[in-house]
Amino acid sequence: MTKVRVLFLPAVDAENTNAQSLNVREIALRLDPERIQSTLWYQHQPDERLRNHPAIRLLQLPSRARTIRIVNEMVAGYDIIAYIDYSPASYLFLHLPRKFRGGAKAVLHAEAPAAQIGNPSSTLRLLYRGIVPRCDVYTGITEFVARDLEGSLNDNGANSRVSYILPVGVDTSRFTPPLRRTNSTPVVLFAGTMVERKGPQHVIDAATQLPGANFRLVGAGRDGFEEVLRERIIRLGLKNVSLEGPKTQAQMADIMRNCDVFVLPSRLEGIPKVTLEAAASGLPCVVFRDYATPSVVDGATGFQVGTVDEMTGALGKLISDPALRQRMGAAARQHMENFEWDRVSRLWERAYLETAMRTS
Repeated sequence: MTKVRVLFLPAVDAENTNAQSLNVREIALRLDPERIQSTLWYQHQPDERLRNHPAIRLLQLPSRARTIRIVNEMVAGYDIIAYIDYSPASYLFLHLPRKFRGGAKAVLHAEAPAAQIGNPSSTLRLLYRGIVPRCDVYTGITEFVARDLEGSLNDNGANSRVSYILPVGVDTSRFTPPLRRTNSTPVVLFAGTMVERKGPQHVIDAATQLPGANFRLVGAGRDGFEEVLRERIIRLGLKNVSLEGPKTQAQMADIMRNCDVFVLPSRLEGIPKVTLEAAASGLPCVVFRDYATPSVVDGATGFQVGTVDEMTGALGKLISDPALRQRMGAAARQHMENFEWDRVSRLWERAYLETAMRTS
């Protein structure tokens, strides 16, 4: 039987904590090796789990002429180009005549609403408009994101529909609850990039109103925003807030086992990976309902809120009620069985096999 050949675009270096990179690794490792052959890029050192896998081919990105190298690979007889991105390589590939692209089908996986791009540069705007309408297959991480993508497609003149809802998953063997949580003072965790859009400033403000808890903010800074946060903590004289910088996946798993509540004040997401990891670690989560993530069941595994004041109120309930934290945390862990990578990857596998068989 001829295998379906899939080229994934995100780099899969071991130290890369980008959500798409992490997702691609987990998917490729679980696709049926008898039916699908995956090709993955890396820059320096790939995730060691990918080495010597019978159905994974690793390619190192060159330091120069990278776009040309990627495009040359994209036209090398693949059935699927997965995780099409807003790069010059994707733009060039999608503007080639069909006869040069062969039968390769470009798959765009939408993992967040289009508004998450924010205020794009003229270059990014050009790439977005030249790439999105020209893809062959579209998937959405949730129904909400799928509807948003279809609206964007219509706005850009493409009469296309989202073919699949493909959620992402979590490794429930890595992210696990402790046997018992023993913090004498409840610990609230925020994990994510330190940018204004993610809302860490709202977590700091909540800490001023909830002195009975400690707040840990974990993640890499961007554009100096972590310094803005640090100055805010100092100015407010907060002793119950710590900025801890970026961590590895292994470190995050340990941190989550040593916290009691997770909060993510972002208003533009799909299924935030950190909410899956936190829930698998037995943490009740507080998120915003704007993007209708299925990773948090409101009132059962945590709270979906509409305002910053509601967020602070929900945190207050969880901080003051250990039994509620325990009950919601246990429900969150059980809910993550629906998002275990072994289960989720089967949806991706079916989508790729069906996509490869399409005639147009």
